[in-house]
Amino acid sequence: GGHEPQPNEPLGESQRNEVKRTDRGGMGGRDSGHTVSDGKGGTGVSEQPAKSAVTTGKTSPNSERLPESERKNVRNNHAERGVDYAPKGEDARIKANIEAIELAKRLLDTGETATPEQMEVLRKFSGWGGLGKAFNDNGYNPTVTHLRELLGEQGYQQAVDSRRSAYYTPANVIDAMWDVVRALGFKGGNILEGSAGIGNILGLMPQEISDRSNIHAVEIDGTTGGILSLLYPDAKVEIQGFEKTKVLNNSVDLAITNVPFITDAKVFDETGDKDLSKKFRHIHDFCIAKNIRKLREGGIGIFISSSGTMDNSKELRRWIINEGNADVIGAFRMHNKTFGGTGATSDIIVVRKRVNGKPSANAIDVTDVTAVRVADYDTGDTRKVKGQEVPIIKPYSMTYNKYFAEHPENMAGEMMFNFERGETWQPTTRALFPSADKPQEKMLSEWASRFAEMEEDMSSLRSDNDVEEAVTRINEKLGDGVKEGSMVLNSEGELCMARMGEAVPLGLNKNKVKGHTKAECFNAYSAIKKALSDVLEYQSTNEDDAGLEPL
Repeated sequence: GGHEPQPNEPLGESQRNEVKRTDRGGMGGRDSGHTVSDGKGGTGVSEQPAKSAVTTGKTSPNSERLPESERKNVRNNHAERGVDYAPKGEDARIKANIEAIELAKRLLDTGETATPEQMEVLRKFSGWGGLGKAFNDNGYNPTVTHLRELLGEQGYQQAVDSRRSAYYTPANVIDAMWDVVRALGFKGGNILEGSAGIGNILGLMPQEISDRSNIHAVEIDGTTGGILSLLYPDAKVEIQGFEKTKVLNNSVDLAITNVPFITDAKVFDETGDKDLSKKFRHIHDFCIAKNIRKLREGGIGIFISSSGTMDNSKELRRWIINEGNADVIGAFRMHNKTFGGTGATSDIIVVRKRVNGKPSANAIDVTDVTAVRVADYDTGDTRKVKGQEVPIIKPYSMTYNKYFAEHPENMAGEMMFNFERGETWQPTTRALFPSADKPQEKMLSEWASRFAEMEEDMSSLRSDNDVEEAVTRINEKLGDGVKEGSMVLNSEGELCMARMGEAVPLGLNKNKVKGHTKAECFNAYSAIKKALSDVLEYQSTNEDDAGLEPL
């Protein structure tokens, strides 16, 4: 995810916004067996066993895998640590991309599941970043003709536009992110990837975490999202913008993503987070805020974002610790060669949601920026001073996040202006340039390992002894017509509230009310409510009382 293209037309005629499982079962079928609802006309809650996944306290980084019969995501793609599957070289990447698109189109049109051998073809797709040669329309380029046929004119144009932005996250960076997850004691739960691309981050998820997790992946681009759905058939995949994606607040144990970075892109949230898209002008800041809002107490967020988030977006950084009820507990700045031709300086930002509003013992202060030095920029222009042409020199302040200024061990390079490196494109832009004495991969590994030494936020962790009791469950899906906010009973007999199409347990105790369970009281209340509704409807449509007695 992140640094990715705008949406293409979906691959295959059968593709929709929510990708259906290849077994034709859909993403949580909606049947109405064994359900009760107080919403008039609602079809209730589907009879779906509550599934569980857990997060626990710190133990060995390598947790044991579950027995095969208990593992989740067994059909999903799993990548080897440290391996980037996309081939090197322009021609090889173009060829691999086309083969992946052709295969994905065929599989999606027929509804087939990708075999492990076919997944090897699909995961070589690497986007169009740096592949201008594929779109060199000189009148006799067969690649251009073929891509137009495969993608359609709109999809083709969007692929062309993505050449400067569609760069995927290197494996060594993803490995460091998962090392942080492990070091923080996370063993599984509800995982959200809100800008998934073809799922490179998901593919490198440690398998013992995958065994215990429910995965929700979102990707805006139709071509990329189609491949994502084929590589991760056991995940819930939605092909749409994150701003169109409904996720329950306080439901996510781990949000991990490379947030999209598109200069001046503005989104308008269509779910319950319109306030965030209104508040945060940049798409990457909006996505971080929305992800944090979805985290449960004690939940972890790990985001790759443009350095602008840490250096320029003070409003977001303040929001995180105030309205966001969370703390930044770690940050690492990657140099501007990490994402190929984007030239983007990017940060990994680690966030933990507070428990009962209590700040994390490991919180770091990223609120302020500081001026580290001043550099003189020769603009190339001159002006006359006492009859002499004098160069116009402007001083520029090297200003960036105070945390990084105080922790250079978490920056894999040296902060410089482009003009100081002789670069003429956007000469006054600040960037982290690679430095021979700061090997990024080694520094990333050391940074990730330090999370294991952090003081435990005990209130946010779940102990191994409470694995079965303290579970993160999948809420049951509601049928059509159930009113938002109405009360329902799920198949376990728990009182729930209808929220965004799901039955969310209210967490009530099991104490009886005058000898009756709360479920029995709710059923009695529902029966009385229905009888009263029937009486009122009869009286409004009839002039006599003859039909009231049966009611």
